[in-house]
Amino acid sequence: MYCRYAHSVGFSVRKDHHSFWPNSRKIRMKDYVCSKAGFKKGLDLNVKLTSKYRKANTRTGCPAMIRFSVDQDGEWKVNKCVENHNHELARPEDQHLLRSCRNITEERGFVLKSMTDAGIRTIDAFTYLADEVGGREYVGFLRRDAYNFVQRNRRCKIETGDTNSLIEIFKNRANSDNMFVWEVQYDEEDRLMNFFWADGGGRIDYDCYGDVIIFDTSYRLNKYNLACAPFVGVNNHWQNVLLGVAFLSEETVESFTWLFRTFLRVMGGKQPITIFTDQDQAMSRAIEIAFPQTRHRLCQWHIIKKLPSKVHCYNSNNKVRGLIYKCFSKCDSEEEFESTWTEMLSEGDLHSHEWLKELHKIRHKWSTAYNKTCFNLGILSTQRSESTNNVCHGISKPTSTITECFLGLEKVMKTWRRNEKDEDFRCSQSDVVPLVKSSPILRQAARFYSRKLYSFFEEEFLEGVGGMCIAQASTDLSTFFVKTLENIDQPRYWTVNFNDAEGCIECSCGKFGMMGILCSHCLRVIRRIDIINIPPKYLLKRWSGRARKDLYSDRPLSSMVATEIPSDGIGSMIFRNYYTRFAYQISTRGEGNTEAEQYMIDAMSEIAENVDLILNISKDSNLVTNSSMRTKIKDPIKRRPKGVSNARLKSHWEKRKPKRKKAEEKSTPSTQQPAPVEHSSQVSFATIPDWLASTHPTPAGASSQVSFATIPECFASTHQTTTGGPSSQVSFANIPDYFTSTHQPAHVQTLSHVPFSNIPECFTDEWLLRRPTSQHNPEYLNMMNGFIDAERHG
Repeated sequence: MYCRYAHSVGFSVRKDHHSFWPNSRKIRMKDYVCSKAGFKKGLDLNVKLTSKYRKANTRTGCPAMIRFSVDQDGEWKVNKCVENHNHELARPEDQHLLRSCRNITEERGFVLKSMTDAGIRTIDAFTYLADEVGGREYVGFLRRDAYNFVQRNRRCKIETGDTNSLIEIFKNRANSDNMFVWEVQYDEEDRLMNFFWADGGGRIDYDCYGDVIIFDTSYRLNKYNLACAPFVGVNNHWQNVLLGVAFLSEETVESFTWLFRTFLRVMGGKQPITIFTDQDQAMSRAIEIAFPQTRHRLCQWHIIKKLPSKVHCYNSNNKVRGLIYKCFSKCDSEEEFESTWTEMLSEGDLHSHEWLKELHKIRHKWSTAYNKTCFNLGILSTQRSESTNNVCHGISKPTSTITECFLGLEKVMKTWRRNEKDEDFRCSQSDVVPLVKSSPILRQAARFYSRKLYSFFEEEFLEGVGGMCIAQASTDLSTFFVKTLENIDQPRYWTVNFNDAEGCIECSCGKFGMMGILCSHCLRVIRRIDIINIPPKYLLKRWSGRARKDLYSDRPLSSMVATEIPSDGIGSMIFRNYYTRFAYQISTRGEGNTEAEQYMIDAMSEIAENVDLILNISKDSNLVTNSSMRTKIKDPIKRRPKGVSNARLKSHWEKRKPKRKKAEEKSTPSTQQPAPVEHSSQVSFATIPDWLASTHPTPAGASSQVSFATIPECFASTHQTTTGGPSSQVSFANIPDYFTSTHQPAHVQTLSHVPFSNIPECFTDEWLLRRPTSQHNPEYLNMMNGFIDAERHG
């Protein structure tokens, strides 16, 4: 009530003294005062206040207040009320700025939290709320309050520490998803080093689409500079699927080996056929250890990016560049690759190039000519994983915690799986219309393939029928030579072998072995020999519109028993689904027959007792505990990512503005012009250093004194020497005031000579001859100290 009154008048309210009834927590008396009431104890308001006492400086000792008394029954009464103020009240248009009137309601707090969790900036969320109510003055809080609210929510997520909060989230996910697994690795100081997680959906996706995975560690945008390492696969709709994610503190052989072995164990011991990574030696060694049966492929994009800096003639010689590109993906055989590589070396005179020699040693990892028979989806780079990093860039920043990174990646998983379900719905509810409706092959492909894969197949079919021709065929129609019609002068030829007895067809391009769909050359031969249907063996269920159902439907129930797969593995879920379906079919078959129903009930009861007995026996032998897990794990050490700076970003004009030299900043420009000197500005030294002489060697027979017709600027204007006197004495016409013993300028009308009995050490003969001496004259020391203090204070 008093806050509403204060808001209407134009001042802010804060709580003051209060008291309780004896032996209870019931309020007896409570005071509310104006926010400007009172002063901070021990504060002298006559002196200049620093920023430390800025809040206290806003208090003016305002007497406005109200005092309530509360009896034992809880009835409130006003004992005292002062309405006078000694300060200016807030105007009506500024009353929303009063502190006690600002409050984030539950509804608007929920909107702020939801929008910021979705990746919307806090300022944009606040602007949305302001536009919704008609202006910022009607929101009920300020932009700063919105930022504070969001930061409080962030801190609540990691209240027990970033790492321990993440582990608690892992435990909660495991309770709700029995296939959710996670693993952490920490050092001797119980500090988090690496961690990995995968949920049930990712493990099932790996069981269906884990033949080819892309692994990349190029993203490090978090407060600990941990490398984000996602395992990315490709589903039947040619979409990315997130199989699992790891964060690594160090990219070493040990870290990668631990990660790959953990990934293999979590995924039921099934090794992928092909894994794509960048050119990292530690990663390559770890793959050899953990995935010995997996073909390791390197990202071609990363290698091509290095070529301009490694090969000197790459940019200047177009033929060398074209031959290198051909070696990457245009050679149809290993023999063609070797001949093209030799031609490239001869053309660019690169036979002794060490980097190319090392690249040639690992040619089986990056050239398609050596991977024709290995299933790899036709992928040439880790671009799919890098696209995942682009998504991560929108949910992470240099100040993000690992808990925020996990929650953001979890949202990415949900979004991708929602997109997959949407595509499954389109495939089930709508039929693809072939471009050539009368073609039986296209109609068969449209019914089988997913929408995206059908577009690939249709493109191959049209290219084969319309862009290829059979140049030659054997008499028994077992071998065909297919050439392209794109380039008549230099056509390319492919060899297609067909076995009518076994129904096999094979092309030299190896597209089916790499990607799993027939190439245009095979389809041209199929059209030539009038085959109207695609052989079933060339329709991979991996690419069907309902890939999961088709893949699991062929597996017998006995194969679902988890012999080598952990009890919480993928096989357990598949076994449970199949057993439920099997039991449902039996119960449906015996429904209505009393004897059959009773037999099934007795059999299921006996099965339940035997299963409990087996579980009790194996519980002690296969018990897995988390006793080795630390109850509290420390957060990783905070590191700033390379290239990330907290400095303010400069505008275009600030970048173009030249930097001022330090000497120019320190020096004060003189407004007085030096008086013209009619006499000769020649300065004599007993012995000058070599770097001041116009000619370093001194002519024979000449005097050791050298004269300058034009002396350096630092000695010019009024400096003139005498020709006599000892070598340790130097004369100037008008010396600088900071070299005098009295620090007073000598106002001389004519060019007078001022001698030094003890000159600064840097002007003595010994110093100029590189033999410095020590001068213990106290006047000289005081003079130089005064000069240093004067320079320091400007």
